[in-house]
Amino acid sequence: MKRNFLIVAMLATLMITSCKDNAKQNNVDATTTEPTTMATDSPVTISKTDNDDNTLEMTFDNSKDIATITFNGETAELAGQKPASGIWYKNDVYELRGKGNDVTLSKNGKVVFEHEDVMIAVESKNENGDVLNLSFNTTAGTVKAYLNGGEQIDLTAEKAASGFWYKNDQYELRGKGNDLQLTKDGSVIFEHEDQKVFIETKNTQGDVLNMTFNNTEGTVQAYLNGGDQIDLTQKKAASGIWYSNEHFELRGKGDSYLLTKDGKTVFSN
Repeated sequence: MKRNFLIVAMLATLMITSCKDNAKQNNVDATTTEPTTMATDSPVTISKTDNDDNTLEMTFDNSKDIATITFNGETAELAGQKPASGIWYKNDVYELRGKGNDVTLSKNGKVVFEHEDVMIAVESKNENGDVLNLSFNTTAGTVKAYLNGGEQIDLTAEKAASGFWYKNDQYELRGKGNDLQLTKDGSVIFEHEDQKVFIETKNTQGDVLNMTFNNTEGTVQAYLNGGDQIDLTQKKAASGIWYSNEHFELRGKGDSYLLTKDGKTVFSN
């Protein structure tokens, strides 16, 4: 027995890549540690945490062009230098550099602390040819959106029941998986949904194979008897369908499906 559900047919692509290196670009900075951008001459204190849960506390005094750091129980005063961009403070022992939210502290030439925001870049296209570029800062809980190369839209994360949700006074961005929607003042201005097909099939032994085909990405998620998710990638088949990964292979034609694991049949109808 087989059940087909065609959810949405919108030909588009969504590419998600990790881009920690891009976190150092000006156009993806969320907040900044750079004292030159602070509107007050009063000392400003900022704390950062690295991947080992070490904490670096920095107090910037623009009027004196100094930064006071506290790290691992030591406190030191660093003098401002002239960086090409970002921040740069140092003394005979410590050197502090940073750009945007990313900070590196060195002691006697050796890096002892490093913080980088986690950045994710997304480009999504819809069937109308519109392009939405998104720069997610998952550390700061923000996203910068650019629709068709237009102005930067800054949004802040909200608590979503599922998927993600970002908004400001005018715009709202919601999404789940590869599907996302951008609205302005309540009106949809961009929408993308992958083309998905859900299939459930049973064999004479009572085994159940559920499959979620993403025709936009060329992938399928398979579940045998409600077990673990099996992620497979589309291959070029002479006829029918063919998806595989390192252990599993799914082939099919018409209503017939064959799932193998390491060359052995685990489902056939």
